[in-house]
Amino acid sequence: MRLFRKQDHPADRSRGGITRRRFTQGAAAAAGAGIAAIALSSCSSDKEQPSSGAPQVVTDESQIIAVLDGDFKSKSNTIKASATWSLPLGTLLFHSGGSSWAAAMLTPESAASVNTLGTLSLSSGNLTTLIETASLGSPYGFFDVRCSDQVYAWIEINYNDRSWVLLGQSFSGGALSGKPVKLDEGNKDWEPPRFTVWKSSVIWQKMPLATGNRTTDDSHCYIWTVGSDKGEEVYVSHGRFATTPRVSGSTLTIVPRVNEDNGVYYGLTALDITSKSYDKIDQLVLPRSVAPFDATYTNNTFVFSIEAAYSNAGSLGKMGTFVGREGGPYLYVRREPLAQVASNGTRYVIKAQSSHYVVDSDAQTYSVLAAPDRSLDYGDYPATEGETNQLLTYATVRDDEGLPASVTARVFAL
Repeated sequence: MRLFRKQDHPADRSRGGITRRRFTQGAAAAAGAGIAAIALSSCSSDKEQPSSGAPQVVTDESQIIAVLDGDFKSKSNTIKASATWSLPLGTLLFHSGGSSWAAAMLTPESAASVNTLGTLSLSSGNLTTLIETASLGSPYGFFDVRCSDQVYAWIEINYNDRSWVLLGQSFSGGALSGKPVKLDEGNKDWEPPRFTVWKSSVIWQKMPLATGNRTTDDSHCYIWTVGSDKGEEVYVSHGRFATTPRVSGSTLTIVPRVNEDNGVYYGLTALDITSKSYDKIDQLVLPRSVAPFDATYTNNTFVFSIEAAYSNAGSLGKMGTFVGREGGPYLYVRREPLAQVASNGTRYVIKAQSSHYVVDSDAQTYSVLAAPDRSLDYGDYPATEGETNQLLTYATVRDDEGLPASVTARVFAL
């Protein structure tokens, strides 16, 4: 039975069972850290954003600009690594676009914990352990982690009963301060939240599991800022969100259910995260039943990917990555999507199998960013999400005997 939707990492792309990143096996040793809890603001109907526009069923092929099929020119890669570091085997990295730090999930030297949490400095390459054991003690373990320059957030999960908590803590200069704050919690009927960070805020989605006892419940998107007494509701979806929340610049992208009275429709929705009411900036409604793999809004356009082929859905029901707004046209990269897209202006970095495509919509060119030598089959994986001027990637590499031995992290200027 599949419990959680795969996302974020090639190791998660198993067609059955519980994925590695979304459910790392094991338990953590007990810890005595104190936790302060917050209360979530009650649901408010005036925060619900209505759908705008009709579902985009694109049947006119002139609206599709096929990047890899002759519409763009191939060129030699001009992106070079500005820094390369070798990290311990098993290290997983997560980088929010504007941050000078990446959150890290580490494999500890001690057998007391399955994993530990830390950070990687993008300036020095120093990898530092911050949290060695779960705040809630045994049998809780670490599940997922993110950080910005101002906040550190992570999920702890009880591997016996699948209950979980989302925690946030003030972070500065590579160090934690204050006590962790419990932002949200759930039992086995609620999926561990998909979340991200922005400046001093944590943004997360609370959704019922697709196969649990609460499948008819609404899904909610919340935001909490360091120093606040409670989290605030950003959006209600009458059904599960399709993707992880993404922040690019000051825009939050979520993909709730829309047009509920007419069937299953998902609306790519861009919100102004700086406005008091999280005003809607833009929205693109996909064809019926088409669920995106990932989506973000950057450079005044949506970047989204579809991981399956849908019949009777037009061009936006094809597998691949798209760049465009309602009404088109759409750039189209005809490759199976494997990760989120990072961008800077009109330059987009799109993960494809063992390499990346670097697409420049202004110059109408694309190039290939190759993975490090001796990488495993999936090669480099992007740790960075959203708009950024530096891209962080990482890859598991083999030793001389062909066995996985370490992780190579690289930083590129975009």
